[in-house]
Amino acid sequence: MYKALYRKYRSKTFDELYGQEAVVASLKNQVKNNEISHAYIFQGTRGTGKTSAAKILSRAVNCLHPVDGNPCNECENCKRILNESVLDVVEMDAASNNGVDDIRDLKDKVIYPPQALKYKVYIIDEVHMLSKGAFNALLKILEEPPRHLIFILATTEIEKIPATILSRSQKFNFKRISVEDIESNLKRITELEGKSCDEEVFTLIAKTADGAMRDALSVLDQLLTKNKDHIKLEDAMEVLGISSSDLLFSLSKAMIGRNMSESLNVIDEIYREGVDFNTLSSQILSHFRDILLVKTLRDPKKIVYTTYLKEFQNLAGSIELEDLLDIIEILKELALEIKYADNKRVVFEMNAIKICNRSSKNDLEGRIKSLEEKINNLGSVGLNQPANNLLNNSANKVEDSYDNFDDNYYNPEDFYKAEVSQNTKNVGKTNEGKLSENTKEASRPTIENSKQSAIIENDEAKNIIKEDKTINEISLDRINADWDKIINELVSRGFKGFAGFVGHAKPESLHDNILELVFEEKDSLFYDYCIMPDNKNILPELLNNIYGTNIDIRMKLQKPGIDRLEEIFGKNNIEDI
Repeated sequence: MYKALYRKYRSKTFDELYGQEAVVASLKNQVKNNEISHAYIFQGTRGTGKTSAAKILSRAVNCLHPVDGNPCNECENCKRILNESVLDVVEMDAASNNGVDDIRDLKDKVIYPPQALKYKVYIIDEVHMLSKGAFNALLKILEEPPRHLIFILATTEIEKIPATILSRSQKFNFKRISVEDIESNLKRITELEGKSCDEEVFTLIAKTADGAMRDALSVLDQLLTKNKDHIKLEDAMEVLGISSSDLLFSLSKAMIGRNMSESLNVIDEIYREGVDFNTLSSQILSHFRDILLVKTLRDPKKIVYTTYLKEFQNLAGSIELEDLLDIIEILKELALEIKYADNKRVVFEMNAIKICNRSSKNDLEGRIKSLEEKINNLGSVGLNQPANNLLNNSANKVEDSYDNFDDNYYNPEDFYKAEVSQNTKNVGKTNEGKLSENTKEASRPTIENSKQSAIIENDEAKNIIKEDKTINEISLDRINADWDKIINELVSRGFKGFAGFVGHAKPESLHDNILELVFEEKDSLFYDYCIMPDNKNILPELLNNIYGTNIDIRMKLQKPGIDRLEEIFGKNNIEDI
């Protein structure tokens, strides 16, 4: 009967274990010093040598002539264990024997001493699959184990094992095996089998194995069963079901260059080769990961295992880092989305188009900066007009606008003078004429009248202003009425660019001291500028100076579909998008 390569070439001594030097050194020392524990937990990802190490340890502790902590594999005890002809070494699969009755039955057996060996060894694989009751039964054995008993528990999910079990065991972590170690073992086994492979085959298998030696040997086993003395790279890609490196480079180059047509053509070619789109999404993500590492590392050879380093360097040099990160972010979301998609090709092509149609951050910032410079050059005129009208205003109109502008307009009293004029009509006949005359003068937006209003000594007028501020709460209508003045005040304070952009917004609601400003969809560029972190405090600080109260600003971009939903279901029931 044919024996699989991972069983045929399973490590028989600790020295033959690949990539687990720390574990090997510790276990060998325990055997040499006869300091054997009653319970071990071997944890790590699949195919890293946990079961092999457990088998080696079971022979080493029972070997009649151990060699430097390793089993000799020649004595009677070692041969019995290798031939599986002894009852004192038992392997259990916790996935199929996970009930409390199974462990209770085990508890009844372990109390008896070994028949032919020094130690009775129980190897329980996938121990995290045991039920809660089974773990409790196992705990009873571990609390007071017989001197002749050794448990070796193997698991890929140590977090599922109760702390009471962990605290009574020695834990050994089996790490992923490096690509170099996997390649070395693959070459050794290929030679022993009398076959040969392209050098790229070993690298490809090692990379796709994800640190699992057993996975790599299973792929090699499948390749060596072909009736060929030499295995080519194309054979390995066919077995693995992945696309060629040439197609991956063509696809990545088209995506980086925003070539939508070329990207879709390459995807179609990959599809006709029969590559699964789940595999392709993982491949292209790993491909761009390699580009990222080549771009950011001085010596990428330590991490990027490839024979196409020059091609990766060419791609890395043709794209900015932030742009590359944006592509990887889209591909990361694609890898998650495509797992559950019914039509995977459509999802992949849609995301490829999204990558090719991505907007560059530099382009957006450049457009905003250009508009800001134009507005700064033009001044404050036409701040509430559309952008094209704003940019066509003449310098003469700007000068006229500044001639009529009051530099002290942000004084809070100035915003109330108009209402003071109205309220003083009810104060009394004796003061009516005097106050009416003063408020008429104050309502004129000139610097001279502003200075005069600042030194008014009439106590009754001051009381009216003070009273008016307290009884008249800030309303949306008042802010709408003052909106042009607020924009002009922003200009006078040196925020010309921000004023030009926020002037396109419309105050829509005011509740709980939160003013909501809405930009139309066509003004999305202005909206993007106004919500930048550097600009978020400009308007709230000004409104605080004007109205004497803290008003927070919330800006949003008008979306017709969302607005319609808000009308139907209510604004509070619709999440922001």
